[in-house]
Amino acid sequence: MRDIISALQHIAALQPAHLPQVRLPGLPDFQAALPLCEMIAAGSPGGATLVQTAQAVTSDRELVSRINDLAGEHVEAARAELLHLAGELGGQAAQVLPRLLSPTPGAQAGALLELRHLADVFTGAAANRALELRESLDPLADDLDRVSRTAHTAPLPDPAVGHPASPGPPGSPGISPEASVEASPGEAPPPAGSGEAAVAAALSQVGTPYVWGGTGNGGYDCSGLTQWAWRQAGVELPRLAEQQDVGRQVGAEELIPGDLVVWDGHVAMYAGDGRIVEAGDPVQTNPLRTTNMGMAFKGFWRPTG
Repeated sequence: MRDIISALQHIAALQPAHLPQVRLPGLPDFQAALPLCEMIAAGSPGGATLVQTAQAVTSDRELVSRINDLAGEHVEAARAELLHLAGELGGQAAQVLPRLLSPTPGAQAGALLELRHLADVFTGAAANRALELRESLDPLADDLDRVSRTAHTAPLPDPAVGHPASPGPPGSPGISPEASVEASPGEAPPPAGSGEAAVAAALSQVGTPYVWGGTGNGGYDCSGLTQWAWRQAGVELPRLAEQQDVGRQVGAEELIPGDLVVWDGHVAMYAGDGRIVEAGDPVQTNPLRTTNMGMAFKGFWRPTG
């Protein structure tokens, strides 16, 4: 009987504590910085820098909240399973206990051996479940660590050195030289409306689960989603995220729906209105950002036909 009590105490000690819910405060809307910066120093990228930094911080905030929710689900599932193991052990031990009082020769010794075996089996199962919980939480902790090491800082330009934006053709907005990247010779622009078609295709998959290596049929990874969406628009992209920096590189001020936001291990699609659509878990829309868990940012790219 002592073995059963020790096993129950061991299982109770493995019970993880409830994970508190993290509720981070939201950030103010910095969109007003765009016209204000233009008024103070025409052509200065300071407003865009501030907005992009705020969007990156907001994205990290949402990631932290998602990690907290997912970790809480893992913890609660482990608590429930450990509680079930303890109850199952108690139930099976209760069926053996009467044999300790049996006058049959050898019955008492056999019952003690069976109780010891039950204690070993359930203690081992509980230890394995606790190990599974740790293995589930380790990558989430790594993601949080990457977020904590990411500094969203960017030097704001001196308003005194701002210059008026260069006038473009009639009816077209001015684009600073830094924001404009010329297309390589021989690259054909994508068919008119193809970017919007790609975005529409990607948005139609919002809510679809994330699947490693997924290219459809119930799940996508990041590059699988962008490749599939642009394929619906008649443009074929490479399969891997780090290879989708193809076509014409564009600046942040030139972004139009369908442009790709590329890191060395992730890719998303600009959906317009300062938002992107990407294969998170599940496929979702988020504010435009240029950071992603410490990955090197490769820029904005417009696929070509």
